[in-house]
Amino acid sequence: MKLLFENWRKYLTEGPVEKYRIPGSDKYSGNWNDIDVAYKDSDLNFEEPTEDFVLILDKLAELLNLSEPIITSGLRLPKRQVGPMVYLWDKNGGREDLAKHLKGESNRGSKYIIDLYANCASCNKTAGAIATVLVGMWEEGANPLESPHAIPSDVFAASADYIGEQGGISAHQHGKAVDYGIVSNSDEEINQMLEYIKGNDLVNMEVIDERGLGAPAATRCSAGPAAPHWHISVYGVNNNGKEFLETPNEQIHISRDPE
Repeated sequence: MKLLFENWRKYLTEGPVEKYRIPGSDKYSGNWNDIDVAYKDSDLNFEEPTEDFVLILDKLAELLNLSEPIITSGLRLPKRQVGPMVYLWDKNGGREDLAKHLKGESNRGSKYIIDLYANCASCNKTAGAIATVLVGMWEEGANPLESPHAIPSDVFAASADYIGEQGGISAHQHGKAVDYGIVSNSDEEINQMLEYIKGNDLVNMEVIDERGLGAPAATRCSAGPAAPHWHISVYGVNNNGKEFLETPNEQIHISRDPE
């Protein structure tokens, strides 16, 4: 059985953990004890491959007797996308370099954001160009360094509008990505399960290590900086993954000891 309460206790000071039954998951009933997935403050309107991925991770947790994984971000509308991006821009020197009159590729924060999205395999094909426009907006309208907010609300809103007009920048805008925060989850256990999924060729996915993110708790908000997390963009579930979901855990025999 999954160690439900271990993870739930971690979240008592952060907000409630809720449970959700993925549409169509009833066909797997009996293949593991609790087919409902756990989540916190997330929109779970996923594309079908992402739905299957979160079910695989949930089932795998029971199989390995690990804590139940808690989804911390799913479908993310543009407004919720801007906050983490601006935070990363500022954290990597965006406003500091702007105060030195450095912009574009000469600005560490701007270069970081542009490179991050230009090299993102699962993002919008024009993500690098979108990011370039966004950092230009922030450079032109940033708040002074002494302000706790990197950009004013009108620039924030304009950034969200621009992302929406471009059809999104991240796989999160299309229900093709999911995050598992390491404040709510065991970092070691999430990593262990992702390695199992990769090693057994269950899912075609891109795993992005965003554990280096994070802002002081007092500065976080629903549209603000993302906490440290594992980001998974899902391209498809392989035949091995489908077979895994269809096979009762009691019929799956694995070695629990490290080699």
